[in-house]
This record gives sequence, C-alpha cells and structure tokens, in this order.
Amino acid sequence: MTWLIKNWYVVVIVGAIIIWLVVDPSVEKSDQTSVELDRMEEVEQETEEEIVIDATYKIDVKGEVKQPGVYQVSENDRVEDVIDLAGGFNEDADVEQINLAERVYDEMVIFIPGIGEEVEANLFENQDNQKVKVNTATVEEIQTIPGIGEVKANAIIEYRETNGRFKQMEDLTQVSGIGEKTVEKMEEYIQIP
Repeated sequence: MTWLIKNWYVVVIVGAIIIWLVVDPSVEKSDQTSVELDRMEEVEQETEEEIVIDATYKIDVKGEVKQPGVYQVSENDRVEDVIDLAGGFNEDADVEQINLAERVYDEMVIFIPGIGEEVEANLFENQDNQKVKVNTATVEEIQTIPGIGEVKANAIIEYRETNGRFKQMEDLTQVSGIGEKTVEKMEEYIQIP
C-alpha cells in the first residue's frame, strides 16, 4: 500500500493508458462518422445535380442541310450543334450568312440559304412586324424597341448574362429600371421564346 502511495503517478499513468486503449474508440468512430458525413454530402450533391435539368427546345432546320427537319436540343446548344444534328451543310449552303455561334431558343427556325440566295439583312428591325428577340439580341438591336435606350438595353443584357434567358415577359420586370408599365409598352416589339 505504501508503494502505491509513493508511486501514485505510475498508477495514474497506467490507468490512463488502460482507459485510453479500452474506452477511446473515438478515433475509429470519428473516422467512421467522417466517412458517413462525406457520403451524405455526396448524396445531397447528386440530388441537387439531378434537380438541375436543361430545358429542351424544338428547332426547325430548313434549307441547304442534309436532313432538314425538327430537332430537339438543349437550351445550351448553338446553331452549329443543330446543323450537326441535321447532318451538316449541303454543297450549295452559303455558310457565310449564318451565325453558327448563336444560342438556340424554343421554336427557332434555322434557314440555311443556298449560294447566291438572299436572306433578310436584319431580322431584328421593327419593320413588317419583326420582333426583337431579347434572349439573343445585341445592345443595338434592343435599342430599336421604343422607350429603350442604351442604359436599359445594357441592363437587359447584363441581367440575361447573369441570370440566364428570359422565359416569360414578366421576367423583364426583374431588370433594374424596367417595371410593369415599361414591359407592357415593350410587349408588342419583343419576342421571348
């Protein structure tokens, strides 16, 4: 007994080691918990990724392509991608008149003219009931809308680039400086697919 009292620190150290070895499986548990948490985060990320679904559009391809017709594409596709789906250009296609980098939109008609065939120079002018396609228009084209100057045109493009395409007319009210009355005035001059 006197040995225990004199060497109390040895007893405390040996007891702490025994308790640590027997009672402390926390290292293993924390590793297991960490693995479980990582897996839960992976499942959440997979679920979030599944929720993000690209919109699908139907595009009508006409003219000098190998397989004219209606094609279903993603909202992130470009004219070039749709032409590839249509089998590519015919030998007579006048590729110089087509903007292959243009993003597609629902119900879009892509007409590939033949060499020497004329296509309307500016489809965005507000003549003959042509409407400005705000999801693809440039600043200059948007400024052809009555009541829209350079500042609002830039705001529309900035909003479109930051938040994605406009899906309905009411989305324009989210643009800084454009309210419901402005949208009502613009409605007959713009097209939102």
